[in-house]
Amino acid sequence: MRGAIVTKVSIEKEKKVNLTDFLKIYILKPFTSGILGYLVFFTLLIISKYLGYLIGNRSSFQIDFTDLLLSLLGFAFIFVVKLKESTKGRIL
Repeated sequence: MRGAIVTKVSIEKEKKVNLTDFLKIYILKPFTSGILGYLVFFTLLIISKYLGYLIGNRSSFQIDFTDLLLSLLGFAFIFVVKLKESTKGRIL
């Protein structure tokens, strides 16, 4: 007679997510990382414009509104990456 194989089956309980934990994980962390990405991208733009001014490629050193808008790409990219990392393997 053959023996029966018994395996343990674990049941995962759904964890209740607090509103503060939800906001911290899915909103605050990606937002602060996005701000950091914005500042890094904006700093690189300023440095490159200043170096262009020093070399002589530009006649004047000025920061335009388009530079601020272009820096939003850094914010959006880092925000999306961090949001994707925080939702990895979990359903929002």
